[in-house]
Amino acid sequence: MEKILLKRGKVTAEIQTKGAQIASYRTEEGREVIWQADPAVWPQHAPVLFPVCGKVTDDRILILGKDYPMTKHGFSQNAEFTVIRKGEDFAELALKPTEESRQQYPFDFTFSVIYAMTEDGYRTTFIVENHSDEIMPFCAGGHPAFVCPMEEGAAFGDYELIFPEKEDGWNALVARDGRLDGGETLVCLRDEGRIPLRYDWFDTRDTLVLTHLKSRSVKLVHKTSGKGLRLDFPKLEVLAVWTMPKAHAKYVCLEPWHGIPDTVDASGRFEDKFFATLLKPGETWEASFVMALLN
Repeated sequence: MEKILLKRGKVTAEIQTKGAQIASYRTEEGREVIWQADPAVWPQHAPVLFPVCGKVTDDRILILGKDYPMTKHGFSQNAEFTVIRKGEDFAELALKPTEESRQQYPFDFTFSVIYAMTEDGYRTTFIVENHSDEIMPFCAGGHPAFVCPMEEGAAFGDYELIFPEKEDGWNALVARDGRLDGGETLVCLRDEGRIPLRYDWFDTRDTLVLTHLKSRSVKLVHKTSGKGLRLDFPKLEVLAVWTMPKAHAKYVCLEPWHGIPDTVDASGRFEDKFFATLLKPGETWEASFVMALLN
């Protein structure tokens, strides 16, 4: 695994070729923004998800009428990406099929991940190319874990998520086996456009999967100081919010997804998955999300 150091002024970031994930983002003051993958809690920083987001039924999926094994969040999170190009403040990494991946996903593809530092944060761009002769179904998403609380002396419960649009509060519940089994209305989101961070959300629901959002951005901020960050995800339809249940860990994942886990009544066919793209031969799909710090 190679580690790529990016710099913009006094701000630094680190990208790992394994899983193409951002492993560090440090401000001018030296504050770390990305969760540092404590193996006793959750040993990841910010996985990228391809070709599925979440779990599929029985860890199997039908592709072109054939049954294939498929792990939760797909195989990209543990794959070794190739560095295509890099500069002082950006890096592009790409994943192509391997003998192992073809056992799960029988397509010729390129899945590229580009990180570019911005004035107040960084941009993550996904590019999916179909080099096959068949229509290629896929989902893709991010899983960045942000340190929370962000300020000295603050607590996890001092923070909240704020959405710019008036939402209906819909949350697709995650069943014990990781699939979606229905939904509920989060009254706080419907009435106030915000979700206060509470560990019991995750102890009882595991993940908040927001599938009916009108907003394409969210702020994670301290209720009093207003400090925090904003995540913009203009072309990604789903936002998952997660921290390890019952761990009371000091991070929260804000995950923009182009896809969702299987529902309990899913057909098992990839092309039937909600939010999946059916990419024609020779076509390319692209989407980005941006993290910006709020001071």
